[in-house]
Amino acid sequence: GSKTIQINTWYLLTFAYDLFSTTQMIYIDGILDCINRTRAPLQITNLSYIPLTIGYTSPLAPYYFDGLIDQLSLVEWAKNTNFGPNEINKISINTTFENNSLLLNKIKSYFQSSNFVLLGIDNRLYSFSIWINPFQTNGTIILYIFQNSSINTKWCLSFLRFNTQGPYILTYTWTHIVQTYSSINGVSLYINGSLFNASSPCDYHGGNTPLTITLGSYIDNINETCSNFVFIQEN
Repeated sequence: GSKTIQINTWYLLTFAYDLFSTTQMIYIDGILDCINRTRAPLQITNLSYIPLTIGYTSPLAPYYFDGLIDQLSLVEWAKNTNFGPNEINKISINTTFENNSLLLNKIKSYFQSSNFVLLGIDNRLYSFSIWINPFQTNGTIILYIFQNSSINTKWCLSFLRFNTQGPYILTYTWTHIVQTYSSINGVSLYINGSLFNASSPCDYHGGNTPLTITLGSYIDNINETCSNFVFIQEN
């Protein structure tokens, strides 16, 4: 491959073998890094071959992995770039799934998913993309994150919320919102594909602990006031 791997840095590595095209592919953070065509099928279930091994290469040329491995999965078919780690832990309270969208229109209705390791790493690149169709915009938090903790006091950060400082969003209208971050470019907000505003270069501190993402405004048992990242204007 062409990408240089840095130590003490998390990467999403994917190896795929396509039997029909006899092709081996390696992806790094979702981007194809190298490809090897016309290869014979893998023989990991054949006892006369070296079995599937995690952590070192074959005994003929042993090289051992030194580091952390998390969320390893094996599927018996070749995924394409449209597929990702969908088996995430989630909580859905007072919500319904309607017309392929998540409806949150009740008291304390929210969707929550936990244990996002990379989001908790300082200055790690990230982006959020979401379609919203708000029924009202009176100070509602759209998306926020907080540290997983068993104690009542937790650090939290509201990534997207309605406020008089942000762009004007129509109610009962679908709007596409994207927020991106890098330490070089800062935080950028896109509305329907157009850049609305961007900050100066800044640091992101995730606490170096897995984080929970929440859609909606349920923030009970979080005694700390959420810091605000991006505002969208109230009607």
